[in-house]
Amino acid sequence: MKIYKLTFLILWIFFTKNVFANEINSLTESQVDLTNNGEGEGDPNLTIKEGVTLKKDNQQNLIKGFSTDGIENATIILEKNATAQGLHNTIMIRQSDNVTITNSGSIISLGSKAINMRSAQNTTITNKAGATMTAVNNVIAGEEKDADSENVEGTTITNSGTMYSDDQRVIYLYSGADTATVTNNSSGVMYNTNTNEVIHVGSDSTITNSGTIQNRNSPDNDSIVLQGNDNTITLKDKSILVGTINAGTTTGNTLKFQHGVGQGYYYKTSGDFNLQDLDGNQVVKGPAGSVGQGGTETLDELLSYKSLNVRQFLNRYVNSEKLYDGKGLVETYTSFLNREGHDTNLALKYDLFNLGANSISPLENLDFILAYEFGVQDFEADHKIKFQNVSAGLYFPNNKYILNSDSFILGGITLKESERTILTNTTSSGKLDIDSNYQTFEVHSGITKTNSNLIPNVGLTGSFSITPSYEESKYYSWRNRKVGNVSIFFSDKYNLIDNNFNLGWLLDFRSLIGDKSQDYSINGTSAIYKQDNALTREISLVANLDYEKKISDKGKFTAIISAKNTSQNVISLSANFGFRLNF
Repeated sequence: MKIYKLTFLILWIFFTKNVFANEINSLTESQVDLTNNGEGEGDPNLTIKEGVTLKKDNQQNLIKGFSTDGIENATIILEKNATAQGLHNTIMIRQSDNVTITNSGSIISLGSKAINMRSAQNTTITNKAGATMTAVNNVIAGEEKDADSENVEGTTITNSGTMYSDDQRVIYLYSGADTATVTNNSSGVMYNTNTNEVIHVGSDSTITNSGTIQNRNSPDNDSIVLQGNDNTITLKDKSILVGTINAGTTTGNTLKFQHGVGQGYYYKTSGDFNLQDLDGNQVVKGPAGSVGQGGTETLDELLSYKSLNVRQFLNRYVNSEKLYDGKGLVETYTSFLNREGHDTNLALKYDLFNLGANSISPLENLDFILAYEFGVQDFEADHKIKFQNVSAGLYFPNNKYILNSDSFILGGITLKESERTILTNTTSSGKLDIDSNYQTFEVHSGITKTNSNLIPNVGLTGSFSITPSYEESKYYSWRNRKVGNVSIFFSDKYNLIDNNFNLGWLLDFRSLIGDKSQDYSINGTSAIYKQDNALTREISLVANLDYEKKISDKGKFTAIISAKNTSQNVISLSANFGFRLNF
């Protein structure tokens, strides 16, 4: 008899444990009432253990957390690979207060609402990485208040997993559902496959997206709809948003961006927003866009590096020991340059790789210069510029009209191909590749006074470029910009071993002259970028080691390694190979 009583007691404990919540550790196909059938005596907490399924496909309110006043201070947990699946309102916590739902498994509604928070207060919902919440209708809903009940307020939803709706919305907080906080982390995905918005909130709410919020039906539909006033939306990092951000007729809403310095973006909006870029990028209203200024901000910088390259080439031409009169020089080079970014003045980080060739051939009383260069300027903010430059000019040694100094003048054209990837809610991927082709025309000139003994050479150069107006394939247009530089420099060279090795240095002080502004527009809305003063001045120190080797009576081979460091946090290393011969 005792054995039968003990067995009955064990079965009763097991049965009540599954029906009246606390913990479900085996397959269950019945409703779980956290309110003990409305008597208010049951345990309002529930844990569905790892790998366990609670399922009843024709059951509404599968997990029921309401009676006259709902439940309070409750915790509902689905552990990893656990499942709760019902017909409508898989979890129903109507008129509850301070309920926390944490999902590491799957919450599935075969109809409407995976979680229904009707008239609930202070609900916290967390969908962890790898977890899923889905419904044919709205996934999470905070329904309108009843005549005699409270609004849905204080809701906090954090998603690191996947939440999706086939026929309605992922989050639908009705009018009166205020003060919500919705956070979609970097691994979080929220999407629907219909014409409704993905997220709908009331007033005084905050939406932060670091992951993906996507209307997969069409980017022409809404992604976020604001039904009330004074909401804040923040789009961070490389987050993806697909669909219009719609504020309707509401007021006091703020749209913030934190995609990183220089990252281009364009978002279609409806209604009025205050716009703010948390990285300091210039954001243009109409609807909301920004573009990295690296291509225009570095025009003067690259202009000075071109001038510096030509000057160093001419110095090597002059300083190299002449085997006989009428000797020319052909030199090829390759270099890699890295500039660090600076958030304060919006200096964009980039790498520059180039290949080129310089040649000079003697004419009567002057020399002819011809130069070619190919390069790639790769910005960290999804922007790359490929370029080819062809330049030609004249070199005047010992110019008697300028104190017997050496002088030169060089002009050329640079053909540029720009490729940029921007973040946008107007495409199904949330990104858009845009391109452009444009030119820059430039002129360089300078004089160098060569001194003997230990007195360094001294020189003055000027450079000028003009980039005519051009348009990128989407959204961005640029007005012509004129840029000028003036540089004062000092240089010297020292012979080392048997005059075959030479150590040289150059110190250059460069300043931009003229207009520091760039006029541009985003989708027809004009704006002006003003280059920070700290970016218009630069000090460059170059050190190089030269090797020369006579290979025949007709010529000499040269090899040079150069290193450069500048006040703009630029470090570069280059290698040059030349051949002097009679031509």
